[in-house]
Amino acid sequence: MRVMKEIRTKLTIKDIKVLDKASDVSHRMKNAYIRTKEKDGQNRHNEDSNYVDNAVGTVKDGSEKVAREAVTAGKYGKNTVWKIRERRRAGTNTSNSATGVYQPGHARKTGAGVSRAERKWDQTLQNPVCQPAKGMAKTAQKRVKTAERSAKTAIKTSQSATRTAVKAAQSSQRAAQAARAAARAATASAKAAAKTMAVTIKAIIATLKSLIAIIAAGGWAAVVVILLICLVGLMSSSVFGVFFSNEDTGKNTPVMSEAVSRLNGELTAKLEQIEKENPHDTLALSNNGSSNMVSNWRDILAVYAVKVAADPEKGMQVATLDNTKAGILRDIFWDMNKIDYWLETVEHTDGKTTSTETVLHIRVTAKSYSDMMAQYHFDPQQVGMLNELVQDKYNQLFMRLIGSYTDITLSPQEVAAITQNLPPDLDEQRRNTILAAYSLIGNVSYFWGGKSTVIGWDSRWGTPTKVTAEGSSTTGAVRPYGLDCSGYVAWVFANAAGNADVVEIIGTGTASQYAACTPVNWSSALPGDLAFYPDLSHVGIVVGKQNGDLLIANCNARENNVTLTSVSGSSSSGFYIIGRPKLFE
Repeated sequence: MRVMKEIRTKLTIKDIKVLDKASDVSHRMKNAYIRTKEKDGQNRHNEDSNYVDNAVGTVKDGSEKVAREAVTAGKYGKNTVWKIRERRRAGTNTSNSATGVYQPGHARKTGAGVSRAERKWDQTLQNPVCQPAKGMAKTAQKRVKTAERSAKTAIKTSQSATRTAVKAAQSSQRAAQAARAAARAATASAKAAAKTMAVTIKAIIATLKSLIAIIAAGGWAAVVVILLICLVGLMSSSVFGVFFSNEDTGKNTPVMSEAVSRLNGELTAKLEQIEKENPHDTLALSNNGSSNMVSNWRDILAVYAVKVAADPEKGMQVATLDNTKAGILRDIFWDMNKIDYWLETVEHTDGKTTSTETVLHIRVTAKSYSDMMAQYHFDPQQVGMLNELVQDKYNQLFMRLIGSYTDITLSPQEVAAITQNLPPDLDEQRRNTILAAYSLIGNVSYFWGGKSTVIGWDSRWGTPTKVTAEGSSTTGAVRPYGLDCSGYVAWVFANAAGNADVVEIIGTGTASQYAACTPVNWSSALPGDLAFYPDLSHVGIVVGKQNGDLLIANCNARENNVTLTSVSGSSSSGFYIIGRPKLFE
């Protein structure tokens, strides 16, 4: 009974529980793999590739730990089986072992000599709970190996998955870098586009301000038509954008009026070069029957706007001017203004003697916008745009571009400053004459024989023109068109009255203007009276007094412009006579 008390099935059950640990290996391996996969999924978007090694290490360490536990459990189970077998073989021989422990070299008792305790012991050992111990140990070993293989497979699978994740992350990173580079380029382009748009908007605003000034001076109906068209179609890429090209963009590029002036200068220089290189007695200079050398600037600019902005393949905005577009304008200018010249020998005889005269003929052939439609192969859409641009309603806008327009409207501040030098009781007719005289100071060049009865700005002013009037050293030369002294006086009186017919009263020449006046003493001169040279070679308008001196506005050949002269008294070498226009009587 003592032996039976020591031999308990509890030990076997304990060993079976240990073996159950080995049976749990596959579950642990599965859980380890799942945790590894989840961790890999969490780290998939991490840009740092070190997470791959961490994940692999975790799987490997977990697998090795489970494998070691499984092997230990297997060994433990195997030892337990051997102990059970040894106890079974030992039998219950009291002479050898009082405790029933197996002694090697002793045979078991069988048959009738086997006691009840021994039989019960055999039954215990043959119990189904104990019999599978050996098989379970082997199964545990197999599961350990399976677990090891599964761990290795899981590690490889995890490594492959993480490598794929790294490659995906690297591809994403490269894509992100490319996207950032594209974003930077797009930002730079956006900034450049915004800057260009800001320049265009600035030009639009400036031009609209100028149009408002025109409205204030009159001509409202025509400006309304222009504004409506401009507000609908004047974008930087439209042909109407050319009307904004005279505004300063803050860059080292010319505005349109400067580009026009340069081309006028180039034409004048070529004409002078032809004169110098071809000795002659007489110069015969013509331009399609006009004395104005460049008579087609409106057409040139209209063709330029259509050719540049409406080009179907490489159109550019014309609201601003750069060196490339200035070059295109130059090409168009010379395509539309061709210079021809030749020498002619003319014999003169009075019946007794014969003389020869060498005549240099220079002809500038100016083409119109219609000539360029065919030469530049404009399509129907471009032809339609060009026909619209050359309408008369846009003439004043073109004048601003070609440098033949100057805003002569006096500001309220300027009017106030001028009025300070006028008598407080001066009548309105004289006051208007003074303001008209001041409006052209510094704005119009001197031109021998230049006359104008235009109310407002004359579009011919500033354009290269041949001097045709006789009696001047400039006769026959090409100069910017303007006014002479008497022409200036006639224009002032016409504009002061708002009626060109006044010129018939005041006269168009110095002599006729003197005849239209009543002589008065120098000390009695009033603003609006005329001042003449003793020989009537020059005339000006008295516009006020300053510090006791008379202020005389006149178009002066020496100054080559309309200027203001301060005179302390009459002089035989200068202004000498004061005449009061009968118009004021």
